Amino acid sequence: MFPIALLTDFGSRDSFVATMKGVILSLAPKAPIIDLCHEIPPQDLRAAAFQLRTAEPYFPPASLFVCVVDPGVGSRRKIIWGENGRHQFLAPDNGLLSWLQRPIRRWRSVENKGLFLPKLSATFHGRDIFAPVAARLWLGLPPARLGPAMDRPIVLPFPKVEATAKGVRGEILYIDRFGNAITNLSHADIGDCRSVAFRGKSLGAPRSQYAQTERGRPLALFGSSGFLELSVRDSHFAKRFHARPGNRVDCR
Repeated sequence: MFPIALLTDFGSRDSFVATMKGVILSLAPKAPIIDLCHEIPPQDLRAAAFQLRTAEPYFPPASLFVCVVDPGVGSRRKIIWGENGRHQFLAPDNGLLSWLQRPIRRWRSVENKGLFLPKLSATFHGRDIFAPVAARLWLGLPPARLGPAMDRPIVLPFPKVEATAKGVRGEILYIDRFGNAITNLSHADIGDCRSVAFRGKSLGAPRSQYAQTERGRPLALFGSSGFLELSVRDSHFAKRFHARPGNRVDCR
């Protein structure tokens, strides 16, 4: 019995998430549903792709990820299904699935209207398409019945690490709720980096834990995602240094 994991930018203030769950459970009452994250900033595909990348490897086999961060809802954009040999995914065709650690190997365009709710809203495909399709997949619907195979979904490029005269340059991918600025720099990217710099300020060499610096002092370390993070011990790096996704980070 595999879980259905929901990833959206709907937040918890409104009834959107509960409505999706209601549709799923009306069709598949025994389906276990996990809230992966609903606090993605509105329409932020990079944040959604990052959250999915970091969480997906830890889910049980056959898990179904229903990802609804959908700036193009109501347009002619496709809804797609994919599988990567371990898990299944439903998402808009907008690049959200591009950053998975295990790439998608089979794709389908979700076009079988007989699987949708009878009346479609132009603004809430999470309820009217994603939720009923997810429930039917959980009940054993063969993916071939979703629609035709496809091989060219939209790609959201993962930011490249640049070589500089003195080292490498990356960028901030995501700010977590603690204010840590998570970059695209891996252990392999930075090698024996002796100094991490943000906006000209050196944070020193990467540390292995927060306790290696004093409270209120900035530092760099590798977090649970496997990427270099910029932090302030017991404080909020992003607020203190006005950091945002896309800002550059240098390692020398």
